[in-house]
Formats: sequence, C-alpha cells, structure tokens
Amino acid sequence: MMTKIKFLLCLLITFISISCFANNRISICIDNRDWYPFSYHEKGQAKGIFVEITKAALRHSKMEADFLVMPMKRCINVLARQRKIDAVIGLPFDLALNDKLHYPEDAIQETSRWRLMQVDFNLVTPKNSLYDFSGKLNTIPQPIRIPKAYLNIIKKIQTANIPVEISQQDESSFYKLIRDNTGSLITSSIMAVRQDENEKFKDKFIVHPHPIASLSFFLAFFETPATTPELHKKVWMNVEYLRNDYVFMLQLLSEY
Repeated sequence: MMTKIKFLLCLLITFISISCFANNRISICIDNRDWYPFSYHEKGQAKGIFVEITKAALRHSKMEADFLVMPMKRCINVLARQRKIDAVIGLPFDLALNDKLHYPEDAIQETSRWRLMQVDFNLVTPKNSLYDFSGKLNTIPQPIRIPKAYLNIIKKIQTANIPVEISQQDESSFYKLIRDNTGSLITSSIMAVRQDENEKFKDKFIVHPHPIASLSFFLAFFETPATTPELHKKVWMNVEYLRNDYVFMLQLLSEY
C-alpha cells in the first residue's frame, strides 16, 4: 500500500513540475520587417535590442519565450484571436488596439517608465535642400515618404491634412529620396545613422535635429491563460530595471 502511495505521489509531483514548466514559457510575435537594431530577423530568428531586453526581463521572472516572426496584422488578427500568441514586442501605444492588448498603465504618456525603449523620429531631406524644419508639419517638403510600419507617425501627419507617400521599408524611402532628389522622408534617428553608413546613401541627405515625434515602444500582452496582469506588471518592472542598468545596456548596445 505504501509503495502505491509513493508511486502516486511521484506521479503527482512530476505532473506539477511539468505543468509549471509549461506555464513558464510564452509565445511572442515580432513584425517580419527589418527594423535594425530594434527588431529584425535572420533566417527566421528574432533579433534586436527589443528582443534581448524582453528575454532578459522574462528570465528575471523565471520565464522563457518562443519568438514568432510574422506580419503584425496576422499576429493580431489571426493568432491572437485563436489564443495562440501571448504577447507582441515593438509596438507603440495604439488606441485602436487597446481593447486587444494589455499595455502598461502609463502607455498613453509620451515617455512611459515601462517602455522597452524611447525612439525619436526625424525628418530627412536631400543634401542640397535649403529647407530647415522648425516643427511646423505643413511646411515639410513633399512628397513625405514614411514606411507603412510607422502607423502612429502616418496618422499624425494625415490628421493635419497633409498627404504622405507610404513605403514598404526605410531603405526604399531613402532610395526614392536620393533618386528623385526632392521631397523628404521620416525615419528613426538610429535608422538615419545606419543609412548614412550605407554606401548608396552616405553623405547624400540631411537629418533635421528637431524630432517629428518621440514614441515609447512596448512589450504588450494579449489576454491568454499563460499570463496574468500581475505577471505583466512584474515583467514591465523588470524591463524598467534592465533599461536603467547602465552595464547591461552598454553591453547590449555594443553588440549593434
């Protein structure tokens, strides 16, 4: 009888351990675009600063993640509805998604304490342009090229009744700007630095220092059995701790 009880106890302990381990792993999607160094992919593997901060924050909560690379629309409109995905990284706050995603409570602020990172977006014009951006959107040289992924920036410009030319990627915006030698584009400050290292574009454009916008980007959660609001807050607190860890961030940024 005792042997049978011990056997059943062993089975129960094994089952509990397996269940706990299973609940310590979540699925996270990232957009399949190339947004180096924040989020991108190589041979289907998720890479970038957002990914590494997320991994480290989850480890602090004894969690791990499987990162799935896919179009963001498919992630939100298909997999999330099927409850096959637990979170997404690399999105700014979007009121249209607020009923689908759990953002930090201060996500509507310009700078959230629980952001993955703050990203500035700047105006770029051809090198021979005499235009000087002072903050007035209606003076920006047209066409204004913006990658489709910068939805918040596109909305901001269009809300001011200013037409925009939507491109697939940052690089295609730069290509058209240099080819046509007219108009402007909007990109992240870090992407502008990266493109200036590209031989095709080097020393052929001007980055205006006054930012068009500054956005907080997040790790946001869907409502699934794998996570809880308490876990969300714990992970966001870990993100804040890591982002303020000078040594961690220095080592991370040195890889890019």
